[in-house]
Amino acid sequence: MKDIEKYIADLNWDNPDFIQQNAIRKLSEIEESKVILLAKQSELCNKSCWYNAAIVLKNIGYPRNKLAIPYLMNWFKDTNWPGVPIIVQLLKEIDVDVLMPHIKNVIEQASKEQDGLWAYGMIYLINELKIPKFKIEEENLYKELIELGYGE
Repeated sequence: MKDIEKYIADLNWDNPDFIQQNAIRKLSEIEESKVILLAKQSELCNKSCWYNAAIVLKNIGYPRNKLAIPYLMNWFKDTNWPGVPIIVQLLKEIDVDVLMPHIKNVIEQASKEQDGLWAYGMIYLINELKIPKFKIEEENLYKELIELGYGE
């Protein structure tokens, strides 16, 4: 565990490139149960590590990174955060039916919290993934998302 924590710290964008690249290479081989450490926004994997953590999670690929999916949805609280475009590419490689329960959970949570920025991020993700609206409209979630995300 200490090695993983050290390598996650090495992902920091302030470190020399060779240290970041070594950490990316080492962490791309971690066991499935540890991927959450890379996806969960925390003191350990903070904003200065997110871009490189996203690269690692994409390198790991699905299904090895499947435990990270619920945590990846949190990255869309702000689409300007480091690594978001890489996370979008990662999610494009996963079947939409696998993602839908996670997306619906986040839509409900963003609505409950009245978090318009997160709702906007989920609209962005839905559009990027080209998810058909009918997959979300069944529970009237898309309308709710649009109202919250665009303030309509």
